[in-house]
Amino acid sequence: MAKLEIPQLPVEMAHQQAVTTLGGFYALAIRALVDKFGSKEALKILYSGLKENGKEAGAMAEMLGFTSKDAIAIASLMHLFEKQVLLIKGEPTKVSPNRVVKEMTECPFQSLAPEACLSFQSLCEGICEVINPN
Repeated sequence: MAKLEIPQLPVEMAHQQAVTTLGGFYALAIRALVDKFGSKEALKILYSGLKENGKEAGAMAEMLGFTSKDAIAIASLMHLFEKQVLLIKGEPTKVSPNRVVKEMTECPFQSLAPEACLSFQSLCEGICEVINPN
């Protein structure tokens, strides 16, 4: 049997490569949708699928130990995802049970089309709906 010699990447480097590769793919997909259908229609096309993904992410809240259902819990889950999974840098500037404001200072996707960021709104809606339907 043939054997491949595969080097081991450090975990951080592998994670960065995954974010870069998947971000590039997402950028191409968004750009193609926007070019073909326009911004508003592209976001409508993506809405339901991304909202469902958000619901799946929101379902992880309880597993991760989030018991509260307020804005702080929702923002904490999203902050974990943004910081540890997507490698986005930023911190909350205002925090209350009803509202959390964050300032993002660095994002691996900051050079993508605005629709890439706008599409995350539907993902966030899914997360919010699961954690706190109200």
